[in-house]
Amino acid sequence: MPSDDRSRPVLEALAGLAQAFRSTLTATAEDLARLVEAHAATGKERRGRFADELGPFARGRLNVDRFGTTFGAAPAGNGAGTAVLRRAQATLAELLARDDALYTVVVQPGDQLYGAVAERLAEIGRAFAAARVAREVRAGLRPAERHLGALAGLPFAEWTRAERRAAPVLLIDVHGADLKPAGLAEFLDGRLKLVLLVTGDAPPAPLARLVAPSTYVQQAEQMSDLAGFAAWNGPGIAALVPPALVRFTHDPALGPTPAERLRVTYTPAEPPRRAVAGMSVAQQIDELAMLTSLAAPPQAAAASAGGAPQAPADPAAQLAAWLLNQARLSSPA
Repeated sequence: MPSDDRSRPVLEALAGLAQAFRSTLTATAEDLARLVEAHAATGKERRGRFADELGPFARGRLNVDRFGTTFGAAPAGNGAGTAVLRRAQATLAELLARDDALYTVVVQPGDQLYGAVAERLAEIGRAFAAARVAREVRAGLRPAERHLGALAGLPFAEWTRAERRAAPVLLIDVHGADLKPAGLAEFLDGRLKLVLLVTGDAPPAPLARLVAPSTYVQQAEQMSDLAGFAAWNGPGIAALVPPALVRFTHDPALGPTPAERLRVTYTPAEPPRRAVAGMSVAQQIDELAMLTSLAAPPQAAAASAGGAPQAPADPAAQLAAWLLNQARLSSPA
């Protein structure tokens, strides 16, 4: 479990997102249990079950043994199918036993954020592999080797559209020195949501490069600020960051243009002065400039006749211009 004290309230606040996936996992495990039972049952047991289900109506009217033999035959490939289904069942049982730990990732100092998230998603993908195996056995097919292999891990790149729509939320504990989130864009699809708990020094706007029209992106200081993020019916990434970092929200539901969707509520009083997490001063300032430029409403190209263009009056645009000027004056760290 994450060591950060904020992990428990975050898990509780986002419990609905995790519970939806957990419910699907439980329902799939129950279906598999019934399917395993049906495959493992002997012919006599199946005919007995038919007799119980038909009840008094069958007595003296139907030959239950013949009826059971005809309609209660074992599914195709009973022996092999049962063994495969038991493997899938064990996979789901293992995932369910993880409980909240399945949805939490701790990035150890010096480890790669991308690798830790990719590994956990591949582990969660085992649930989808188990469901695929069950569907194929139920249809009387021999499960594809790729699906059997995926019971050990199904990478996010191989998840279907429906599986990505059923994705859970992941809570990721990461130190600012290891916060290199650009690669996480690969996972922002369907309904997958990532929440980063950031501790220590970090670049001021680490999530700025992940802003995209249909992705909810947010840097916040308090869990209470993430209500919109939790409610968004699409992919999203949020970071709970130290007070010195930028706070902003990119909400795709607010409008068609970046200026409508993006709100920057806090920027540091001073520009970055040193490299952090492998990012130079110039790169950090570039991200700040991009963020504030996106948040600024379009400026009219009005200019007085024969005169120079007017200076932008919008505060966000002025901040962007100031940051860009700082970038020119500062040498890369």
